[in-house]
Amino acid sequence: MMKSTFATLLLLGVVALLIFTMDISDTRVLVRHGNTQKEPLEIVLDQYLCSESRLPIKELFNSAQAVLPNGDTYFFNDIGNVLLWLERQKNQEKIVVWVYAQDTNRYVLAKNAWYSRVEITPMGYGFGAYEYRLYGQSDYYFKEVQLFALRGETLLNPFINELLTNNKI
Repeated sequence: MMKSTFATLLLLGVVALLIFTMDISDTRVLVRHGNTQKEPLEIVLDQYLCSESRLPIKELFNSAQAVLPNGDTYFFNDIGNVLLWLERQKNQEKIVVWVYAQDTNRYVLAKNAWYSRVEITPMGYGFGAYEYRLYGQSDYYFKEVQLFALRGETLLNPFINELLTNNKI
């Protein structure tokens, strides 16, 4: 009897704590509608949520935006997240993807960017975008990094991490 009462009180305490700390504000943005120009939108940090991980976007570096043909814009805190999300979408070729370039500090078209695989990123995938090619650092095309992400060949994979950090691939 004493154990079940204690367990019930503990469970109620945990539920109360979760409800108390839950963020239920209406200020969080997951998707913006009406972007018919298909241009990257200005992100308010900590207010926009990643469409894949549902975490707030805390910095522009390594962030991405995907604009659907109807003008709906989705936001991502890591390039790896947009690559995985994109694979599940219909009409991928009609979706315009923007990535934040580390060398020019602005959004560029993902298909025109160069990529690195060893960056420190919010979700740990390691993909960093660059507007201009830096030989030996950003040598990968969009389709290549998309394939790496889909295969799980990211810094999250300990074997790949070891090979990439030691310049073995």
